[in-house]
Amino acid sequence: MIMAFLLVVIIDGDREPTANMYFRNINRCNYFSDRVERGRYSRRHYRGSQALVTAYCTPRMVPEETRFWD
Repeated sequence: MIMAFLLVVIIDGDREPTANMYFRNINRCNYFSDRVERGRYSRRHYRGSQALVTAYCTPRMVPEETRFWD
């Protein structure tokens, strides 16, 4: 077993099915959680946090053969 970070997304109080979104690196996981919460970002247009969307990373112990997204 190895430690990984699971991306958790909650929309309007309901947890979205992200059971397979594991990352080896907490910084990479946090990058995606930030983008999910903020929504679209480009150099010209910036939109703040989306209403009712929360995303965060939580540590989990997973088998070594787990698929990772980083």
